[in-house]
Amino acid sequence: MLKKILSALILISLVITISSAKVQTDTYKVKKLKGEAEVRHGAKENWEKLSLSDTLKSDDTILLWKNAYVEIEGDKVFFKSNGNVIINISDLRRLTKEDLLLQLAFEEMKNVPEIKREEAKTKSTGIYGTDIAGKETKLKPKENLTQFWINGVKALFENGFYETASLRAKKLMLRFDELKDNLELKLIIATSLEMLEIYGEAISEYKRIISTSNDENLNSKIERKIQELRAKLETNR
Repeated sequence: MLKKILSALILISLVITISSAKVQTDTYKVKKLKGEAEVRHGAKENWEKLSLSDTLKSDDTILLWKNAYVEIEGDKVFFKSNGNVIINISDLRRLTKEDLLLQLAFEEMKNVPEIKREEAKTKSTGIYGTDIAGKETKLKPKENLTQFWINGVKALFENGFYETASLRAKKLMLRFDELKDNLELKLIIATSLEMLEIYGEAISEYKRIISTSNDENLNSKIERKIQELRAKLETNR
């Protein structure tokens, strides 16, 4: 069974890599910058000062401190954000509905216990982990790190990057045990799928929220939302 899952993961990974090949050549320009910000290029461990007019590539990561503000432009892409965020530049892109669903399924499959244990042996902490909290930046507690990532997801959502906001939220929930039931991230995933008119999957995500929520007011609102989406599904058939 595990071998079949691993084979499926490899196949999905290859499809995602091929479909994302164009992204790797994209470049972005820092058009406006205020306050203190840092950038890490590619797989490098060290962080450097981010400056106005810097050119960024899809494998870069930026970190904005509390009072920072940035505007980034790419090919048909515009992104702006206040501080206290971490953003992967690769998330400033659009995905087809098919690619998004494929990648969301890929993340879920990686969360199979056997796969997760195997990944834990080899996974670098470069994107999420302790090296960001090391000497290179002022980040120390892991809680600060995760909150910066959550804020980054919110910034993606606010800029209309619903595909990558939902995908990054899913990755964070599966990566950090303390975020697996994070309501903000769950709502971003469900709402993003709704905004993209992927109603069936949005309903499933809203149901997940209800299954773990004791907030009767919230659950009532979500139940009404589910009914609305079911009606839209019927209309689209």
